Amino acid sequence: MEIIYKTPSDKHYFFGYYDKSPLNKDNSKILACRPTFIERMPSSNDLLEIGYFDWKNSDEFIKLTETKTWNWQQGCMLQWLPPIHDEKIIYNDLVNNKFVTVIFNTKTKIKTILPMAYYTISNNGEYAFCIDFERHYWFRSGYNYQGIENKSKKKKIDHQDGIWRLELKTNKLKQILKMSDILEKKPLSNMLAASHYIEHLMVSPNSKRLSFLHRWQIEGGGIFSRLYTINIDGSDINLVSDSGRMSHFCWRNERELLAYGGQKNLLNSLRKFKYFSKYFFKFLLPLYNLFLSNNSKIRLKLTGDNYLLFEDKSNSVKKVDSNLLTEDGHPSFNPNNQDIFVSDTYEQKDNHRELFLFDLNKKIKILIDRLYSTPKFNNSPIRCDLHPKWSRDGKYISIDTINNGTRGIYVYSVNKFIK
Repeated sequence: MEIIYKTPSDKHYFFGYYDKSPLNKDNSKILACRPTFIERMPSSNDLLEIGYFDWKNSDEFIKLTETKTWNWQQGCMLQWLPPIHDEKIIYNDLVNNKFVTVIFNTKTKIKTILPMAYYTISNNGEYAFCIDFERHYWFRSGYNYQGIENKSKKKKIDHQDGIWRLELKTNKLKQILKMSDILEKKPLSNMLAASHYIEHLMVSPNSKRLSFLHRWQIEGGGIFSRLYTINIDGSDINLVSDSGRMSHFCWRNERELLAYGGQKNLLNSLRKFKYFSKYFFKFLLPLYNLFLSNNSKIRLKLTGDNYLLFEDKSNSVKKVDSNLLTEDGHPSFNPNNQDIFVSDTYEQKDNHRELFLFDLNKKIKILIDRLYSTPKFNNSPIRCDLHPKWSRDGKYISIDTINNGTRGIYVYSVNKFIK
C-alpha cells in the first residue's frame, strides 16, 4: 500500500480523532496541529499551532492560528467547515475563561466566536452539538481540556449535564438532552454512586440523527457504556445498545451503525447490578487483565466483544462474523461504498498497530500498513492512536502516528481498492 505523503520529520504534527477529516474538498490542503512537545500531557499554558500543508506541492507548514484547548486524542476538534469543506475551519479554544467554538476564515483571517465548545457538526453545516467540557475536565483524562477547573461541576451526577445544539448561523444555543432524561431510561442499580458523563457524539450522514455514549464509572472499576441515538431536536431517543461494553462506532448510513462492543451475555448482564460490580467485579478485573486480556479467544468469549451492526430504532443487531476482526479499533465507512470500512488496532505484542480495510460483503481484510507504536506512550493518554480518516472522495486515508519517533501525519492512496 502506497504512502504518498508524510509531514516533515523536523517538527511534530498531528490532527486528531477519526470522525473528522483533515483533507479539504479537493484534497489540495491537509490541516495539521503543531505541538512543541509529545512526551507529556498539555497544560493550560501550552499553545497548539493550527495550520495546513499544500501537501502536493510543498512541505511548508502554513500557520493560521493557535488554540489553548486540545488533547492528544481529539486535538482541538479541528476540521474544515461543512458543507463547503474549504476556506473556513472550525475548532475549539479558550476565550475569556470560557470554552468556545471558533470559525476561522483562512483567507480573511476573521474569527467568529460561538458560545460553547463543540464536539461534532452536521454534514449540512447547520448545527454543531456540544457537551459541557467544564464537567468533562473532571471525569475524562486524555479527552478533556485544561484551563478551567470549575469545582461545582465535580460531582458524580449532574442532572443538568447533557447535550446542546448550537445553530451556526444564529449562534443560538439550546439544550436538547439532559442527563436526568437518560438516567430515567431503563435505570440500573450500578448507576448508583457512579460518575456519569456523555461523549463521542456523531451525526448521521443525512444530518437527522445524533448518536452518543452515556458512560459511568462503576464501583469496583471499569466503565459501563450505553449507545444512544436521538433526533437533532432532542426527540425520539433510542437506546441502541445496553450491553455495557460499547467502544468506538460510526454511522454506516442514515439507519445503521457499526460499533465495536459487547453482545448480551451472562457477564455483561451481571455487570448491571451494583453489588456484583462492587464486590465481585473489582476482584475479577485484575485477574482478567493479568491472565486473559491477551488471549483473544477467551477474551472475546467472556466479553462478547465484536464488531456489531445495529439498526437504529429497532432491536436488530448483527455480529460481523469474521475471525479476522478480534480487536477494538476506530472504524469509518468509505464515503462512496457502504460495504467497506477502514479501521485500526491498538498496539500488539510487537508494539505495532495495524491499519486495514474490511469488506463486509466479501469478509475480506486488506492490510494497509503496520506501524510502530512507541512503548513508553502506550496505554497512556499521550499515546498516538492511528485514528484513520477518509478523504471526502474516498480516495485517501490519513492517520496520526509516531512510527519513526516523530509524531506525524501519513496519507495513503487506496483508490484502487475501492470500487
